[in-house]
Amino acid sequence: MIDLVIKLLQDTYGELYVATFAVAVFLFMSGLDDLFVDLYYWFHHLFARKKFNKLSFESPEQIHELAEKPVAIYTPAWHEDEVIDKMLINACQTIDYKNYDIFVGVYPNDPKTLAKVEDVSRRFPNVHAVVAANDGPTTKADNLNHIHEGMLIWENMTGVRYDIIVMHDAEDVIHPMSLKVNNALIPEYDMVQMPVLPLHTSHANLVHWSYADEFAEAHTKDLMMRQHFSGFVPSAGVGTAFNRWLIEFIGTSFAKNIFRVKSLTEDYDLALRLALGNASLLFTYKPYGLNIATRAYFPHTMRTAIVQKSRWILGICLQSWKTLGWKGDARIRFVLYRDRKAVAANVINFMAYVVIFQLMIYEGVRFSVGSEQLVPVVGKGTWLWNLVVFDSFLMFWRIFHRFLCAQRVYGTLPGILSVIRLPISNIINFTATGRALVIFIKAVFRRKELKWEKTAHRFPSAQ
Repeated sequence: MIDLVIKLLQDTYGELYVATFAVAVFLFMSGLDDLFVDLYYWFHHLFARKKFNKLSFESPEQIHELAEKPVAIYTPAWHEDEVIDKMLINACQTIDYKNYDIFVGVYPNDPKTLAKVEDVSRRFPNVHAVVAANDGPTTKADNLNHIHEGMLIWENMTGVRYDIIVMHDAEDVIHPMSLKVNNALIPEYDMVQMPVLPLHTSHANLVHWSYADEFAEAHTKDLMMRQHFSGFVPSAGVGTAFNRWLIEFIGTSFAKNIFRVKSLTEDYDLALRLALGNASLLFTYKPYGLNIATRAYFPHTMRTAIVQKSRWILGICLQSWKTLGWKGDARIRFVLYRDRKAVAANVINFMAYVVIFQLMIYEGVRFSVGSEQLVPVVGKGTWLWNLVVFDSFLMFWRIFHRFLCAQRVYGTLPGILSVIRLPISNIINFTATGRALVIFIKAVFRRKELKWEKTAHRFPSAQ
């Protein structure tokens, strides 16, 4: 039996060596730009902190002294009757701002959601239901465009003119001070994105916590670097504020197509168009010393996470590549490359687990019974050896940053557990990438538009 195993390993040695070399090379190349991002962040964080994140050193008192600009909050809703009333009541009771209205986009064939919104509007007159002309579901972008039309009708009826548009979803916990910060920063900045961080929940919810780990790293480190380096800050779709007059200007058909209807990630698409038009985009972490972030529950199951992330990959990586190409200066193209390399990176990161598992089996047999009959795949002193050593350094470097960022937001224990959850993220991302590629290829060959897939939402209890 052991001779048969050794013979099999000998026969597959070439394939294992090629796979190991290919994975090692890709991880090396991909790790270099990750390393650049980290070093850029740490250099500016340690040696130019007041310029790198200058708003965090500003006094919070000044934002209370400013006159409140009219703010319109856009919240698209389709089958959100389980959460929409809780979200709206919480927002109206906690937001520390007076001059704002919430416009909720609903559909005529979703009477339960409409009824919940109307119930809340009777209690809080600044909440308005905007009923779409057509039955749902359409795309989120289409819903947002209908909300904008409804807002214009309300302006014509009341004479008010909103200067700031803020996007939020039906499951969001809005920070009480967020509108005051937006009021202070717009129109100096045309778009302001604040951190989006998943809510703290049971550690048994591994899928939800995988989002928390990723968002903690992106929204406390990566996006700060990205804003400072390139000026292109992707909108998260929630916690995003816009200079109303500018986004109407970039819209078409009298501002009825501000959000590109066919886009699966209309938020990313709009932010990219703004950046390419030299608009001023800002990501702000702890502005005015305030720990402001939009909080929400994220998917708790593998299936819903895969559906959601496949939509993100379709919109951000594939659809934007197809529709907008590689525009912008070198710095914008660099961050576009980092966004779009996820299609390959998610696959290769998963394949690395497969290759490592095969190497463990090979080396286990070689050390136990076949040391004379089996040649080491990664021979000491070879190019492949050096690649694997450097890749190992990059892996531990990545794990350290995942721990550091999760610990920064959620505490020490979640930071430690983030290391254990890393394979969960890789499995979800790999599966979502495969699903996105299948959907995209089918749509191209069948010449059909990509469809928007909505995931179910939850809202936390009052506590």
